[in-house]
Amino acid sequence: VIYCSFGGTAKGLHFNNLIVGLVLLTRGRDEEKAKYIFSLFSSESGSYVVREEMERMLHVVDGKVPETLRKCFSEGEKVNYEKFRNWLLLNKDAFTFSRWLLSGGVYVTLTDDSDTPTFYQTLAGVTHLEESDIIDLEKRYWLLKAQSRTGRFDLETFGPLVSPPIRPSLSEGLFNAFDENRDNHIDFKEISCGLSACCRGPLAERQKFCFKVFDVDRDGVLSRVELRDMVVALLEVWKDNRTDDIPELHTDLSDIVEGILNTHDTTKMGHLTLEDYQIWSVKNVLANEFLNLLFQVCHIVLGLRPATPEEEGQIIRHIALRDLFSRN
Repeated sequence: VIYCSFGGTAKGLHFNNLIVGLVLLTRGRDEEKAKYIFSLFSSESGSYVVREEMERMLHVVDGKVPETLRKCFSEGEKVNYEKFRNWLLLNKDAFTFSRWLLSGGVYVTLTDDSDTPTFYQTLAGVTHLEESDIIDLEKRYWLLKAQSRTGRFDLETFGPLVSPPIRPSLSEGLFNAFDENRDNHIDFKEISCGLSACCRGPLAERQKFCFKVFDVDRDGVLSRVELRDMVVALLEVWKDNRTDDIPELHTDLSDIVEGILNTHDTTKMGHLTLEDYQIWSVKNVLANEFLNLLFQVCHIVLGLRPATPEEEGQIIRHIALRDLFSRN
């Protein structure tokens, strides 16, 4: 159960997820641990805990159901996170796992250093984000997730948030770029790591994130069909946001795709690898315009705080220009 809750799949567990999970268990605050325990008992949607399911799991793990549990479900057979947390923090010894996590029962440490980082510090350590960025992002994440009909930050929730200005044809690809473990919803670690890669990392890392948007079948290469769809989408992005003329606007679509392959397909197998894409995209105006658009969406919609006043000014200018362009 713990392995799966850390994002583990049949293919394994990502090292970053393992570290974040271990820090949560050993050094997390009660609020963070309460969220974790809620996720273990919650329904598939992640929005509530069903009494029958929780009792069944407690019977398996502890062999009994605590008397205090009836207080948790005093108003119905389901409880949301807020009610579950309030009950749990008043009944830390209710069952074995809560006692282990919340009543000082975790004696395992990651190091002998008394300054072991918090959950937020650990996440900051594996991203390009500051601890304060992550704290702010968590607040935004829960607000966005609360809009979900299913209780999960899934594509149905994500799409309307980013489109417009992101074209609907790109919404699913952008969602998949965040959804690293392919479980069809974006968790907080994924949104943090994705925003870091898209907006704060070096250019190569940012372009790698864009590559994931266009790699629809996730096979690690852009096929001729994926390249064609990519060029169509990038031209739409350009026309939505820019008025200046570029040669690609007057070039046949097939010629653009073949030109990219002829120049940058190093394997000569009719596709672009990640490295091929990065080399092509570095000086390509269409790719860079898309990256600029993602930069704005990640800050305005998904809640990343601009790193500098210059970045904030750049975002505001782009919004003003796009608004002016749309009116004309």
